[in-house]
Amino acid sequence: LLLARRRRLGLAAVAPTTPTVSAMLSTAAHAAREEPRPAWARALRRLAAPSRAFAAPSAARPVLCEEPVVPPLAGEAQAEPTMPAAGKEEERPPPVHFEMFSKEWQQMSQQDNWDGFRIEAATQVTKWLQASHTLFLGTQLRESGYIYQFGPTFQAEGGRTALIARCGLDGGVNGRLIQKLGASCEVKASSQTHLKEPQRNMHDASFEYTGKDWTFGTKLAWQGACLGGASFTQRILPSLHLGGDVTMVAVNNLMVIGQVGARWSEGKDTFTVSVNRQPDPKSPVGANMHEARMQYVRRLSERLSLGTELKYSHPDKDSGLSMAYEYTFRNARVQGLLDTDGKVSCSVFDFQGLGFSGMIDYARSDYKFGVLMHVMPPEQQQQPM
Repeated sequence: LLLARRRRLGLAAVAPTTPTVSAMLSTAAHAAREEPRPAWARALRRLAAPSRAFAAPSAARPVLCEEPVVPPLAGEAQAEPTMPAAGKEEERPPPVHFEMFSKEWQQMSQQDNWDGFRIEAATQVTKWLQASHTLFLGTQLRESGYIYQFGPTFQAEGGRTALIARCGLDGGVNGRLIQKLGASCEVKASSQTHLKEPQRNMHDASFEYTGKDWTFGTKLAWQGACLGGASFTQRILPSLHLGGDVTMVAVNNLMVIGQVGARWSEGKDTFTVSVNRQPDPKSPVGANMHEARMQYVRRLSERLSLGTELKYSHPDKDSGLSMAYEYTFRNARVQGLLDTDGKVSCSVFDFQGLGFSGMIDYARSDYKFGVLMHVMPPEQQQQPM
């Protein structure tokens, strides 16, 4: 501006003795760079603008002061955090054999009804051997009006071997053996003979295998005629089983009885259905008869269960409905059954005391009432250490 003014006034161009504004600014900046800053200023500058080397990543895990910090080696990639190992899958219960598809309903409906006075007594011989006595008085099961049976009950340690035998004053002798082979196989054998009535002789043996999701069983028996059978089941879903069995009897050249069924069980509900095909004993030409059965059991609580069964047969078109209940205690059980055939029954068992049984069949005018008394051995006292 001064030079332009001088030119307008016609003055000679004289070098300005006063420095320009730009020169003043550049000189001040150079002096500021060369002048050393005090220590407190440098400290404030570092706190105000920390370097990136000291900035911790936001996703890094905080390190405790007790942990030794080991820096990674050069060129080594940091390992990603591993997830905790997942727990093992819960073990599922073993698959169910075909004859046990409706085990909940069988436990309710197949009651032990008797008449008269009955005593069940046991004596502990050893830790694994027990002597059992059974006495019936005033019963209609025998013409003499009484029954007495005696026999041992043996169970090995671990429950892999069980043996039960009974002999009675009427000349009957029966026994049963159960032996487990490994973790999946089981062998069963039973025999029943009678000295006075040979037609009551029966013998059978069976083999059962339980796999992870399937079962197989075979049976050979003699009941006045030779018969054999086999069964197979497969678990399709955790709650669904399918299976069937076939039995061949050496009567009239060969008689075949077949059956297929399904079982669905989830939570407190169990539903089973089966279809049976066998020769019709009422048919003079040997026609086959088909029968369908459906059972449903609902466990209302840990103690109370209700169940029902519907059956229908073709071609005679017979049908029937049954209803049952079961209430269990710690050492007792109450069962009841009612069906459309006119039968009403109830049984009360106290495994350490008394029991009662009552059954009325209105269609046959049959009435049975009985009382049971258990005499159990005292529990073995523990030996002092």
